[in-house]
Amino acid sequence: MLGTLGELLLVIAFVACGLSALAFFWAARADEDASMAGPWTRTGRLAWGAMGAAVGAASGVLWYLILTHQYQYAYVYQQSSNDLPLHYLVSTFWAGQEGSFLFWALMMCVVGGLLIAYVQREYETPVMAVVGLCQLFLLSMIVGLQFGPVEIGSSPFMTLPEKFTDAPIFQQNPGFVPADGQGLNDLLQNPWMTIHPPVLFLGFSAMVVPFAFAVAALWKKRYTQWVRPALPWTLFAVLALGVAIAMGGYWAYVTLSFGGYWAWDPVENSSLVPWLLGIAAFHTMLVQKKSGSSQKASLLLSIAAYLFVVYSTFLTRSGILGDVSVHSFVSLGLYNQLLLWIAVLGGLGIGLFVARYGELPVPDEEPRTLSREFMIL
Repeated sequence: MLGTLGELLLVIAFVACGLSALAFFWAARADEDASMAGPWTRTGRLAWGAMGAAVGAASGVLWYLILTHQYQYAYVYQQSSNDLPLHYLVSTFWAGQEGSFLFWALMMCVVGGLLIAYVQREYETPVMAVVGLCQLFLLSMIVGLQFGPVEIGSSPFMTLPEKFTDAPIFQQNPGFVPADGQGLNDLLQNPWMTIHPPVLFLGFSAMVVPFAFAVAALWKKRYTQWVRPALPWTLFAVLALGVAIAMGGYWAYVTLSFGGYWAWDPVENSSLVPWLLGIAAFHTMLVQKKSGSSQKASLLLSIAAYLFVVYSTFLTRSGILGDVSVHSFVSLGLYNQLLLWIAVLGGLGIGLFVARYGELPVPDEEPRTLSREFMIL
């Protein structure tokens, strides 16, 4: 019953997110006509709120299933067990692929809500249209819909018989419920498990903001003004992601016998790259704010930073690094969805940049070698 409720909540969230993104898109297109933009903007806000409530409720359902040891659900059975202490039991929420996607979506709800509350009205609609599109792809990974042979996402609320249809035990006794779960991976039973992933997903979620501002700037041809409102978000994103990466590196030294920064594990490197790009974007945005130069670099780096977040997700969750990475997820059949996510956002961001490249302002002069702006670069 609760699993069905969780699945329904995710479907509601998916639909509401699509409505929100579409409403903000139409509001952005009609931003010069207040009579049309206003209703669309209100619809977008309400839909985002409904989506956030549904994601929050679905998260609450999953946490309840974990804390009450409902082992008839595959995710709970695979990630938790009776003997886990409470703090590890809570952290099993983001230990597996479906749960971590849900937690990421929850963080995105918070980021989007803060954008709606605090971003300048002229940027709200185009920025939230882009954020809504990113959230829609994220929710598609866990919505668990099936249309004939086509499956969209993998739900964290699947029961054991639904997930392991060929298992003899469930063919003989579909109502069988294990007395205990498989438990949390030994490598994950570390205090850093309770804090590192949440901070990492907070950084990933915040990194969407400079991407959305850059795409909105290219879309609405506001090539210079976008940096000022985007700068604080970019700083927060790189700080959160940097702290998370440092935590992960220290965790590796404590946990893994071979030492090193996950021995330069490819998955860990894939989270390092967007952080480096985000740092570069932050510096070029500072230069643009001070001198008006580096506009093209600011746009391109802001776009690239989030694209590499998505690419990192692809590497981690597609299963292609399962044999070479100590913390890559097992494939859930999301390979094509993840590729589509990269292709659509890459086409949107890079495509707009290329299309608008000739219109981008060119500074009267480049920063002098000994200038403050050049030193920042």
